[in-house]
Amino acid sequence: MKLKDSLFLEKIRQGPVLFDGAMGTELIRRGLTKGECPESWNLFHPDKVKEIHLSYFKAGATVITTNSFGGHPVKLQSYGLADKTEELNRAAARIACEVRQKGQFVVGSLGPAGKIIQPYGPLKEAEAEEGFYRQAKALASEDLDGLLIETMYDLREALIALRACRQACSLPIIVTMTFQRTPRGFFTLMGQKVEECLSKLEIEGADGVGANCTLTSREMAELTLLLRSSTSLPLIIQPNAGQPIISPKGDLLYSQSIEDFVAPFKQILEAGVQAIGGCCGTNPDYIRRLAQLINQR
Repeated sequence: MKLKDSLFLEKIRQGPVLFDGAMGTELIRRGLTKGECPESWNLFHPDKVKEIHLSYFKAGATVITTNSFGGHPVKLQSYGLADKTEELNRAAARIACEVRQKGQFVVGSLGPAGKIIQPYGPLKEAEAEEGFYRQAKALASEDLDGLLIETMYDLREALIALRACRQACSLPIIVTMTFQRTPRGFFTLMGQKVEECLSKLEIEGADGVGANCTLTSREMAELTLLLRSSTSLPLIIQPNAGQPIISPKGDLLYSQSIEDFVAPFKQILEAGVQAIGGCCGTNPDYIRRLAQLINQR
């Protein structure tokens, strides 16, 4: 579909724009149990999901993402919820849009399908594409400002998702890959280079690109220079709050303090990044400090 005029996209291009932080971390704080489907909370605990969205807006985020990261029917099937794909995704979008105020934006989150695509895994490309189409169509049925295809570890899957989303709606689409740092540089889990990923995403019509998850903010600052030199599109950067650590009590913690997490963002913004935010382990306190950093510029 032809991209419609977008205040959101204009805002991103001007930058810097602040996205929210982790959803899963906040759901766990509110009672999400191991093995429970996060997206099911859109139906059974909508007030708690809404509370999380509001906490990020109050912390200073301009953009929040829907609770639909795992909303692909292949991933939902593992919870026996594939038949509720449209219902869960529509609810995710509706909840987020209900708390949006003037000057704020909501984007629909689409994560990996949950299985590796053939020939390296069991998932057929057609099944993956159909699922992303169903998810995007459902999300876009509400009054969203854009879609965010995120945490993609396989360029092929990212391109399939981008194509499906473009067929499903005329919203702006941002795609973020997740990279690992190796002795030879930064690569996706499937061994794809940064330059290859961003080049192909730009050619296929992404409206913005970037990186999220896996890396600390310090590692992401190093990656940002390579990302910026590889594309002219708007860039979004959302690191983890360090590496996950299991406490003696069995709690999941992350290695970077708020100050340590925020410090590298000065370099990230100076490199010409238009949008920043947080991924795993971040919460409204992390986003509040990023908002202060942006406001000091």
